[in-house]
Amino acid sequence: MKITFNEERCVGCYACHTACIAERHSPEEEDACSRRAIRTVIEEGFQKNICEGCIHCGLCMKACREGAVYREEEYGLILVDLEKCTGCRVCQEVCPKKVIHFNKDGKMEKCDGCIGRLRRGREPACVRVCCAGAITCQ
Repeated sequence: MKITFNEERCVGCYACHTACIAERHSPEEEDACSRRAIRTVIEEGFQKNICEGCIHCGLCMKACREGAVYREEEYGLILVDLEKCTGCRVCQEVCPKKVIHFNKDGKMEKCDGCIGRLRRGREPACVRVCCAGAITCQ
């Protein structure tokens, strides 16, 4: 499974960002963060939105010395075992999209492709709410 982003279609509505927070965190959490990072860039005089999320390339998995990061077999997603994660941040250093974060306990957090939703036959939250079709799942 692969989540793709088409920057030409993104309208900068932040629905994906909000859906990610709603899927992952309870409303009471003060440190809730999205696993999709939206940033605005200006290229050749034009403003465009970039909504970056994990591309599940596996570089963080290869860098993890503790074996805490692994590829899930059914969907091919890169996931993290929080019990094994030591918070060394080597994974963050190698991430080409810079979308790895650390929770309040110092453990790695990243997009898991909404694996729980996929296992229930539903699409990832960011894909579900993207009105412009900029985020898709294949």
